[in-house]
Amino acid sequence: MPAQTTLTGNIYFPDGAQVLFTPSGGSPLDLGAVNSAITATLNYTENQVETANAGKLDKQVRDMTLDAGFTLINLDPSSISALGGGIFETVETAGTSVTSIDNQVIASGAAVNKKAYPLSIVETDGDALKVSSALVIASVTGATDGLLAEDDDYKIIVDPNSFSGYSILFDTAGTTLTTLAQEITVVYTSVTPVARTAVYAGTSTQVLTPGTMSFVHTDASGLERRLDLYSVDPNSGGFQFNFKGANEDGVEEMPLTFTAKLDTSRTDGRQLMGWIIDAGAQ
Repeated sequence: MPAQTTLTGNIYFPDGAQVLFTPSGGSPLDLGAVNSAITATLNYTENQVETANAGKLDKQVRDMTLDAGFTLINLDPSSISALGGGIFETVETAGTSVTSIDNQVIASGAAVNKKAYPLSIVETDGDALKVSSALVIASVTGATDGLLAEDDDYKIIVDPNSFSGYSILFDTAGTTLTTLAQEITVVYTSVTPVARTAVYAGTSTQVLTPGTMSFVHTDASGLERRLDLYSVDPNSGGFQFNFKGANEDGVEEMPLTFTAKLDTSRTDGRQLMGWIIDAGAQ
């Protein structure tokens, strides 16, 4: 049986693609590894009128959008924050010494004799810190007993059950401490926190800021087959901050879906997407 066509120049074997996202006013971000197919579906609303005496009129389309999705496994906090279109706030904490720390006031009767009480280390006008190395305390003072002595009236201990990583242990058998029925103030000199990235979200209303998304396949010759989406918003339900069980296979993943809409600042007819193929790209 003879071949029915010889047109095979635009057959593409599956090979994955790079996912790029550019926040409004920002630079392109390579989102890294995904573990699913990348999908992109063009949608629109159809309008066709059937007349009483001239058949059907030409079909009109409107409300053109494109739905895209993939499953991200490179869960970089900065990239995820950028994908939110303004939903998220990212706070970076450097692993360097901090000296501006709020005093901690332990309420009268809150601490129990010879039982660990968590130390809460909060940077002034900042967040609670997790400490990576021994903290330096200026003083521990009781409202009734005055200045307390370390390794006598109290001890600082490593405590994995405390968010900061440290707790304080009081002993009323010490030289100065007579009772825990008094307010006790801990004054910190400095701490070295664990370097960390925190992503926050939560507000009554939020106007999303769209970005640009591109899916790019590059062949061995450096030629590209790409899809550019010009105004992209994330869809509800996509940002899943899950923790798989130890009995499950695979890696932690985040299935994401997006909707591309028209960018009316662009040339009419080119406002939604661009599918670009370099000559010879496979």
